[in-house]
Amino acid sequence: MFNIHTTELILVAIVALIVIGPEKLPGTIRTASLWVGRFRRSFYRVKADIEREINADEIRRQLHNESVMAEIEEAKDKVQSAADQTRDSVNKIVSSDNFDPGASEQTALQQAEQQIDEARQEIAEVSEEIKDAGRQLYGSGINPKLASADNNASSDQGVSDTGASDKKTSDQESSAKEDKQ
Repeated sequence: MFNIHTTELILVAIVALIVIGPEKLPGTIRTASLWVGRFRRSFYRVKADIEREINADEIRRQLHNESVMAEIEEAKDKVQSAADQTRDSVNKIVSSDNFDPGASEQTALQQAEQQIDEARQEIAEVSEEIKDAGRQLYGSGINPKLASADNNASSDQGVSDTGASDKKTSDQESSAKEDKQ
């Protein structure tokens, strides 16, 4: 503990024997050893407390570092998931058929006008089909129910009347065409 050699200890013992005397020397040694023991115990107690505090501080520091690292990992995971979602959405946009990096409002308007023109053409085609179907149904200009009743009646009258009814329907068709024009 201290850098004291045996010769120095012997010198201190001789001085103490001379100063204290041989009668009081054993009691003085006991008292000195009690004080040295108390000093050692208090020294070791303080040392242990300091070590515990240092260890506790180190443990606290380590726990704090671990919690900070956990928070950093959590934030890193959130940022990574946001980056993945962003990358996926960008990839979906880029890989879609409608993606045009130089698209402007004018391009969008032109596309809308083109779609409107296509829809108009489809409507015109469908209306022509409807007109054709109407001509097929109402081509004679007579209500189909009445025409079927006339056909039944003409089939009952015989072959001679069918020629007259054919002439009649062709006259009606020509008058209907004239009315439409």
